[in-house]
Amino acid sequence: MWKLATIAAVFVTGLAQGKEEPAPKPPTPRPAQHAVVVHVDNKTKEVGDAAKSLVKKLFLKDLSEWPDGSEAKAYARDGKSDVQAAFRQQVLGMTEAELARHWLRVKSINGTTPPKEVETDRMVLKHVARNPNAFGVVTLEAAKAAEGVRVLFEF
Repeated sequence: MWKLATIAAVFVTGLAQGKEEPAPKPPTPRPAQHAVVVHVDNKTKEVGDAAKSLVKKLFLKDLSEWPDGSEAKAYARDGKSDVQAAFRQQVLGMTEAELARHWLRVKSINGTTPPKEVETDRMVLKHVARNPNAFGVVTLEAAKAAEGVRVLFEF
């Protein structure tokens, strides 16, 4: 009991003298690790948040065309992959359950299905490089080494 009283007295004295613990440093932003890629000839000029908003609408099929009127073709990764999870959280701003509910809703309303799932970065890059209207998400490292695609934005 005596030790507890001593500790409390020291604590209260420290507070009375205005001693505060230093504020925690804000977390340093993580460098981008993923990218949304489009065909190298894609004419989309959007950047930053505008590009993210456009990709979100195209991926969720709220829009079906790029701004130039060409039909958009989305490729997704397996829902359990780190790449797709990061895309879902950071670009779509949705939980796995919210995304599943979205696809159930649009399927029941108009028969729209989710984007085709592709197993690897290599396969996403291959599909996007072949289709001028396609886009997909890959690791930033894979995107920088690929030909026939360009990075629309990093996240």
